[in-house]
Amino acid sequence: MNVKHAQLLFLLMLGLAVFVPAIGTHDLWPADEPRYAQVAREMLETGDGVTLRINEQPYLEKPPLLFWAIAAVSKPFGDVTAVTARIPSVVSALVVVALTYLLAARLHSPRVGFWSALILITANRFWWQATHAQIDMLLTACMTGGLYAFWRWHTAPHPGWLLLFYACSAAGVYAKGPVGIIFPLLLVFSFYWKRPEPRKRTHWVLGVLAVAALIALWLIPARIAASREAQTVATEAVAANLFHQTIGRFILGVSKAQWPWYYLETLPVDWLPWTLFLPWTLQYVWKRRREGEEMRLLLCWLLPAFAFFSISVGKRALYLLPLFPAMAILIARSVLDLMDGERAVWRRRTGLVWALALLLLAAAPFALKFSRYSGAWSPNLLVFSACAAVFGVISLYHATRTGMRQLHALIAGHVAGLAILAALVVFPVVNQFKSARPFCEPVRVLAEAGEPFQLYSVGFSREEYVYYAHHPHTPVLTELLDLETVQPLDPRENAKLQKRMKESIADAVQDVPIEVVDTVTEDELLALEAAMHDAADDEVAPEMLEQFRDALARETNAFLEAFESDAPAFLFVMENDWRWILPMHPAVRGYPIVRGEQVGSRYVLLIANPAGAARLEKHGVDIKIKHPGAA
Repeated sequence: MNVKHAQLLFLLMLGLAVFVPAIGTHDLWPADEPRYAQVAREMLETGDGVTLRINEQPYLEKPPLLFWAIAAVSKPFGDVTAVTARIPSVVSALVVVALTYLLAARLHSPRVGFWSALILITANRFWWQATHAQIDMLLTACMTGGLYAFWRWHTAPHPGWLLLFYACSAAGVYAKGPVGIIFPLLLVFSFYWKRPEPRKRTHWVLGVLAVAALIALWLIPARIAASREAQTVATEAVAANLFHQTIGRFILGVSKAQWPWYYLETLPVDWLPWTLFLPWTLQYVWKRRREGEEMRLLLCWLLPAFAFFSISVGKRALYLLPLFPAMAILIARSVLDLMDGERAVWRRRTGLVWALALLLLAAAPFALKFSRYSGAWSPNLLVFSACAAVFGVISLYHATRTGMRQLHALIAGHVAGLAILAALVVFPVVNQFKSARPFCEPVRVLAEAGEPFQLYSVGFSREEYVYYAHHPHTPVLTELLDLETVQPLDPRENAKLQKRMKESIADAVQDVPIEVVDTVTEDELLALEAAMHDAADDEVAPEMLEQFRDALARETNAFLEAFESDAPAFLFVMENDWRWILPMHPAVRGYPIVRGEQVGSRYVLLIANPAGAARLEKHGVDIKIKHPGAA
């Protein structure tokens, strides 16, 4: 085995050691993980790999590649679990690590390749995405494959490499939509800027058409089938999805709107701990910005895409993940230059900062004792604190006694160890507050026992409740209500108005003290009713607010008539919504509250009708309520 093969094998084994412990120690966390797992589960249940569904409704938000991968991994196990949902991300991350090593070794040397991959493995954002069931690591694997193929084609033109370049682009589109072709096109046009002949040889027009044809093989049948199910026109479904996912996100920021400098704030956090070298790296890259084709490749991959996503109104930190391999190569080169040079003062100062950061990290778990989550304290956290403290002392010793030429190795080793410990001892603690699994347990027991029942979700509809209940739910009060206005309102303005009025009512009833949410007294009920009718908003006309209250009453009336049937039924509702439902329909006080727990940022109730409560009793399910603020 030669040196390159040995290095690559070591990196892949290290990647497995760092990534794998994190995929099974906690449940699927919202918002994305339960959603994607549920799409894959319904794909397995229906046997339909073309029409994506969630909560038994067509899902038009994302292309199918990740869901195909999760379903393929999960099928031998009979269901989609937290581990099987995350395996595609781990595999994708290992592919990115290998490709980063190979690319950096070709651009520079195996040593640069080794450190590029090692820095990538231990970067905060990369590790997180490698261990969670989201699309972006799969997209990054596709884009890194395209970047590697492009460089091979540029240095030794062969049709096979160009074919692989566009195949990776097509895979990227199948993973996350049009962004899969945007990265490659930005590279082609920036790398061959003012060089039309080489650009023509990429056959980019044919490449784009080929990618479009490949995605159409799935997109057209999927949208036609989905539109039939939703009773809409197929072209409208395609156009709406294109607007929301691409044009809307880029121009209008229909989701996750952020300021242009957003990534200047997130990247330093995402690149911890290697952000410590950021001043040196920026200086190093600036001095060598015209160094040669190798530097041109990396900068042409990074800068146009960074500008593109910064201009886009809709932003999330993980959108820049496909840029991380190129960033890792630049960081590796600068760090190695710092380690090899005579800049001992730089190294010592960086080492001291790292030691201080570790000592602060060691103290962080103790802060939990003084927070609202003090009940979550676990002695296991002491293991993490002790390890961070030991690493901090070691770093402090090296910073004061040595020239710190192995600072990069010290940091990489410390991060790898802490990442494994975080997965084993920190994630289970956090899981108590993020997972909906314990809350959904009663209905899951019935679903797995094959018991028939109806399940509703009032005022909200989230995929983690579908996934952990193992049962679809019917959303209630999640659509706009019919209101009479002087002039027809734009849908967005109408949505903002109704959201504002609902918040006014919820805020008013929230101020009413209720001693125990599952045993509301008559006096508390009267106080809730008075607060609801006294709710006001300076920017909303009183008659409009009154009309909105009447519309809420009609909608809840219609729903409760169905809920009060003789068939077993359950509903999810947030406690702040339950407060205004109670005075509108006092009879609901008699319904058993099966669960009341803090799930993420929401205090949620699971309520049964009499038939549902009897069915739970038959299966020995206890009523357990954790009141807001309880551990």
